[in-house]
Amino acid sequence: MSLETKLRKLREQKGWSQMDIAHQLDISQPAYNKWETGQTKPTLQNLQKIAEIFEVDFFDLIQEQIPNVDLSNSQFEGNSYIVSPIVINPTESNIFNFQSQDLIEKILENQEQMAKIIENQSKLIESLLKK
Repeated sequence: MSLETKLRKLREQKGWSQMDIAHQLDISQPAYNKWETGQTKPTLQNLQKIAEIFEVDFFDLIQEQIPNVDLSNSQFEGNSYIVSPIVINPTESNIFNFQSQDLIEKILENQEQMAKIIENQSKLIESLLKK
C-alpha cells in the first residue's frame, strides 16, 4: 500500500478531516492534501509526527509493498522475478522472491545500516557547522 493511501486510510479511521490532521501537523490543508494525492512527499520530520499522531510504527508507515515492476531482461512469475541481466551460466536463472523472509531481513538490515550512516553524517555536519 502506498504512503498516500495509508495516510488517507489512517485519517479516515480516526474520523478526521484533512484540516484536522493538517492542524495537528502545523501545516496547511492544501499541503497535507498533496501528500494524500501523492503530488509531494512529507519530510522525514513530518513522517515521524504523522506516526506519532496516528499511533503507528514509523517503519510500518513508510514501508510500501514492492510493486510489480518490469525489470529489464526479466520475466514475472507469481511473486518472483527471473532476472538474467548477465548470463553467467545459461542453464541457471537468478530468481529473486520478493516475499522471501531472507530478502526482507537483508533489506531491513540494509535500511538500519543506512539510517546509522545518515545519523553519523548528520552529527558530522553539526560538528562542522559549530566550528
